[in-house]
Amino acid sequence: MASKTRMAKKKLVLLSLGLFLLAVWVPFLSFLIWFAFIPLLLAIHGETSAKSFLIGLLTGAFFFSGLLYWIVQYELRIFVLVIIFTAPFFGMFAWLTQRLWNHFKNDFVQILAPSIAWAAVGVLYWLTPVSIIGDQIAFFQAPFFPAIVRCSGISGITFLILLNNSLLAHWLKTKKNKFLVGNGMMVILLCAGHFVLLDPPKVKPIKVALIQHNLPMASNEWRLSHQKKITWKYEKAVLEFGSDHDLILFPQYGLPFDPLRKPERFDQLAKRKNTSILLGTYIPKIAGGSLTEGARTDSALLFSAKTTVQEYQAVTPPPFRNIKQVKGSDRMPLTLSDGTKIGIMLCYEDSRSEEGRLWVRNGAELLAALSNPGHFLGTPLPRYHLLQDRIRAIETGRYLARVSPNGFSALIDPNGKIMIQSKLHEETVVKGEIYALSGRTIFTNLGPVVPLASAGIGLFLLIGSYPVRKKKASN
Repeated sequence: MASKTRMAKKKLVLLSLGLFLLAVWVPFLSFLIWFAFIPLLLAIHGETSAKSFLIGLLTGAFFFSGLLYWIVQYELRIFVLVIIFTAPFFGMFAWLTQRLWNHFKNDFVQILAPSIAWAAVGVLYWLTPVSIIGDQIAFFQAPFFPAIVRCSGISGITFLILLNNSLLAHWLKTKKNKFLVGNGMMVILLCAGHFVLLDPPKVKPIKVALIQHNLPMASNEWRLSHQKKITWKYEKAVLEFGSDHDLILFPQYGLPFDPLRKPERFDQLAKRKNTSILLGTYIPKIAGGSLTEGARTDSALLFSAKTTVQEYQAVTPPPFRNIKQVKGSDRMPLTLSDGTKIGIMLCYEDSRSEEGRLWVRNGAELLAALSNPGHFLGTPLPRYHLLQDRIRAIETGRYLARVSPNGFSALIDPNGKIMIQSKLHEETVVKGEIYALSGRTIFTNLGPVVPLASAGIGLFLLIGSYPVRKKKASN
């Protein structure tokens, strides 16, 4: 009998893994994440805390390997480090869920235990280099529910995904209809979250041109030897589109010259065409320093017809990379020629909810994401970046312009809807109109309340359980 139970639980874990991987690999099956935890929750039910942790650890190792396999294409070392850090997430989640189930038999706590446990582990992971990993189960689905994301951020969708799985798992285990009623209420909430859209005011349009120049992810030597070609691509784009557009955006790309210390070329173009030019590149920390090695900043530079060059230095570098990136210290919006304040997210930064929120709290009226996933064009990463930018637009209630050297480049409205989008592997210009907005969403004002409150409740429940256990033991 025991061997049959063990075999059944192994099958449940395998089923859960299959659903997880289908949800992340097949775009039109991403909805399966709303059910993928059910077999895992059934598998750990009745197990010891140690056994639950082991089941979760193995599940996490396979899940995150399937989600992040593309990192191998860049560097195997980083992939191994990421899996070492992320796999225990599922283990700690399973352990804490089981602990809460064992100590509290109240149906309400039993249902909420998985959501609370996941959020609590997610808050703990904020202290690690992979601080965003807890919400990665939700970024495929979050854009479908903008009203919820505006209030809670992506973490709210993460919480609801676990809650839906928990309700269905308890119904399968107990056959109590009240769990199905709870699931029906969840469906109503999600429908409201999908159909209630923001209708932002549209006062004065900002005409933008996103320059997807399709330059290769070449070696440093290639860029240095093709300086004239690269420079002409940038100049030609401004000359062609500058007169008719208020803002020309170039992607993050390692330019073979230092436009911060020698800004004359872009300054003159901005004034000549009466436009603003925004670009991303690496800048040597010391004037005259190497463009390809040594201490550098990942910078966004804004050249305007009415001001001198403005710089934003990336505050959050990608984890585990062996580059001497000097981190910036603040997120002060840059100012366009017409006075509009723009917040910038460089490279990895658009994957963090807190980045967009802090930009808006500092006065940003629109957002721009400049990145360069050129190493990963044959992987899901360009799509992941686009999804993250849709979520950042919803969370902040801002229009967002995304530009990448080889795609995807897109304009996104405050409901996360893609207004216009480029294809991969093509040289193109994405043109459109966006609007500066000044209001704040609930998430922008309150921040990640859902995971913080869940973590607090989880800690309170665990601490509160110990006197009860000691009293039982003395009896």
